[in-house]
Amino acid sequence: MSAGEQAPPPNGPALRLSGASRDAALHDQLFRYAEDMQTLTESHKELQQRYRTLLESYEHIVAGQTVLETLIRSTRDIYLMTDSTGIILNCNPAAIELAPAVKFLGAKLVDLIAPSHLKRFEQLLEQLVRGDAIPPEILELRLVTQSKLETSNVRIVEVNPMPDRDHDELRAIHWMIHDVTLAREAQYESKISSLVLGIANEAVMITDCTGDILAVNPAFTRITGYSAAEVVGLNPRLLSSGRQNRDFYEKMWSAILTTGHWQGQIVNRKKSGEVYTEWLAVTTAKDSKGTTLSYIGVFTDLTRLADAEMRLAHLASHDVLTQLPNRQLLQDRLQQMLSLAARRKETFALLFVDLDHFKSVNDSFGHAVGDQLLRAVAARLEASVRAADTVARLGADEFVILISDLSQEQDIAIVAKKIIDALVQPILIGAHTISTGASIGCALYPAHGQDMDTLLKHADIAKCQAKQRGGNTHEIYRAITESEPAITTLLGNPADMAQ
Repeated sequence: MSAGEQAPPPNGPALRLSGASRDAALHDQLFRYAEDMQTLTESHKELQQRYRTLLESYEHIVAGQTVLETLIRSTRDIYLMTDSTGIILNCNPAAIELAPAVKFLGAKLVDLIAPSHLKRFEQLLEQLVRGDAIPPEILELRLVTQSKLETSNVRIVEVNPMPDRDHDELRAIHWMIHDVTLAREAQYESKISSLVLGIANEAVMITDCTGDILAVNPAFTRITGYSAAEVVGLNPRLLSSGRQNRDFYEKMWSAILTTGHWQGQIVNRKKSGEVYTEWLAVTTAKDSKGTTLSYIGVFTDLTRLADAEMRLAHLASHDVLTQLPNRQLLQDRLQQMLSLAARRKETFALLFVDLDHFKSVNDSFGHAVGDQLLRAVAARLEASVRAADTVARLGADEFVILISDLSQEQDIAIVAKKIIDALVQPILIGAHTISTGASIGCALYPAHGQDMDTLLKHADIAKCQAKQRGGNTHEIYRAITESEPAITTLLGNPADMAQ
């Protein structure tokens, strides 16, 4: 067969083509082969590119998984993986804060939930299974720890659950658990501190370690006159009055640094310049490691307390109605005058004053008018003598006056007349105009007695003699030959004075 002829097909006659046709068919066949080869080559390149892309993605995934595993192992947050029922399948090393790892695997997460938060956790687990949105308020839980590393067995945590789903089926839950115990405690303490600072009646001043003021409360401003804006950042020495010396402060700070606290009385100065006494207690605030964080000073203004004590002392020694010295204070002053007069060889007079017709005033106008009359009489008696003299009320309408440097009868008469003239002047009480007088008995030291009881007894006798003369006059004690009337000691027994 010549070169230009084709072999006949196996089941039919040979197809004879001219030389040009054969070349064209061969060319077409080769072209198709070339196209197929090109397509295969491009497909191969695309497959290689896809392979390289998949390989790179795989390597990235492996690398990312390695980084993720490293992060999970190294993070201080707790990582747990559970199934859909909450059984723990895996955990990271940080989980040892809750319990040893051997106690985790196969256990239920619900067993670590504090009883107070069980309902919240069950609600959270149900919503994860259903695929519902999780409200933020249920993502804070209380966990009960079983680790010996913790001093407290309850931890406040925020949980971030990440469900792993295969279509609609929940295969696993990844839990990232962040411990916020310290942050919450700090928030609670801050709120409590703010509340205490705001409502405390005592002044509170908090300073840093160097002594500069960090915060004060409203009571501080009320007592010192300084607002918070005026003192924050300054040293408390701006309150210093200069009354305490360097040795005082050195001892105070020595006690604070040694024992952590000090308390005592200190004199400071207000913004107005007024000096006041306060009771100060200083406490050192430290962290769990014993490092000093701040100093807290709490003080009370003792001025009001001193005023209250003075008022109580005044009430104990003065007549409630007239505010004149009462029996107790009269006794003290009379004893002082006796001692001073004996030492200096001086004289003084004791005048016993009894109002005339006072009972008829009470009977006619009532006790309220009688009380106002006694207050008016007390004021007129004080105005009739010197400021250094003592006017006291014994009770009812009886008064005693102690006058120093008075011994001549003519001088006594002048003082007695001045008192009577003052008392007989009409006194307007409401719609009533009342005039009264007085019977006055006088005893002199040392002529009529050298002790308290004798002087009072003899002045009372002289007063009775003035009454017998019709009142509105005075008498000086005269020794009489007849037995003196039995008169009870006016001040009573010393034991009675203390009551």
